Amino acid sequence: MKTLKINSAILLLSFILITGCGKSDDKTAGNDAGKKEVTEQTQKSTEENTAVIEGEVVEIKLPTMQCSMCKKTIEKEVKKLEGVNDVNVVVKEKVAKVTYDKSKTDVGSIEGVIISAGYQANDKPANKEAYEKLDDCCKIGAHD
Repeated sequence: MKTLKINSAILLLSFILITGCGKSDDKTAGNDAGKKEVTEQTQKSTEENTAVIEGEVVEIKLPTMQCSMCKKTIEKEVKKLEGVNDVNVVVKEKVAKVTYDKSKTDVGSIEGVIISAGYQANDKPANKEAYEKLDDCCKIGAHD
């Protein structure tokens, strides 16, 4: 009788372990399928977001730009201009790389927006009133 109870217990434990392991494998398979689906969605999203931005590209020198706040301000203002498809300000290089539709805007207009924001654009001086309104960190010498 005692042997029967021990054998029954061993049989029950074996059944639980085998069944449990089988379920675990199913979960792993499900997780792998889920991971694959997420990876495919991520790839699709990345492909959609890396579409080629078309238009003319101009690099505008920003000698009076000082910091990331300047970058944010310049990008925000330039993006408002009709015909601008993309703008990327590189703080370390003190330049703005602007992609634009030349049938809707031109380099002079892009420079004008930057000047109106209080920054020098290429060889054109900043608007003095706008410059005075900039945060202190954005003024020349603020980071010296």
